Amino acid sequence: MSKELMVQIVNDFGQEIGTQLDVDDEAYCCLAVGEEFQIHLKFNEHFDGMILYAELGEVPSIGKKEILRHYVMQNGSIDSDNLAFSFDDESKQLGMACLLPKTFMNLDNFKKLLEKLITRHEKEHEDMGRFLQGDLPKDDIKFAENNGAGGETIPAGGMDAQFMHL
Repeated sequence: MSKELMVQIVNDFGQEIGTQLDVDDEAYCCLAVGEEFQIHLKFNEHFDGMILYAELGEVPSIGKKEILRHYVMQNGSIDSDNLAFSFDDESKQLGMACLLPKTFMNLDNFKKLLEKLITRHEKEHEDMGRFLQGDLPKDDIKFAENNGAGGETIPAGGMDAQFMHL
């Protein structure tokens, strides 16, 4: 039933924007956003919802550690807009994804999430452009002191996550 719900939402959205959108037998559909990028839609049984995914671009080898740390630190943060950032070691592509759970799957929620993803893609794509030009994110993490009055800066280099494959 959940895949059928995704198909219905994607079809309704396609009608709204005046185009035919097809969801394949694997519950996958790809949306082109202008000529800038694509958003991949896929129903995932394990998460019981629709995953929306977009690539942000290739991560350069110079500054890779700082860039990946920047995005890993955003995962789970309040400012992340419930997006998860990922890195594909094979293609060297940084991506971002979000989940629309089946419980909340309807056309209005889909459009809101799609708009949020497009807006965030624009911001992150600009950041990636700056990173490629050498303007790398700061390599520090601020922690609040016990009394909450200030912050102590600790180099993030000692906090490498093993799953980042750096």
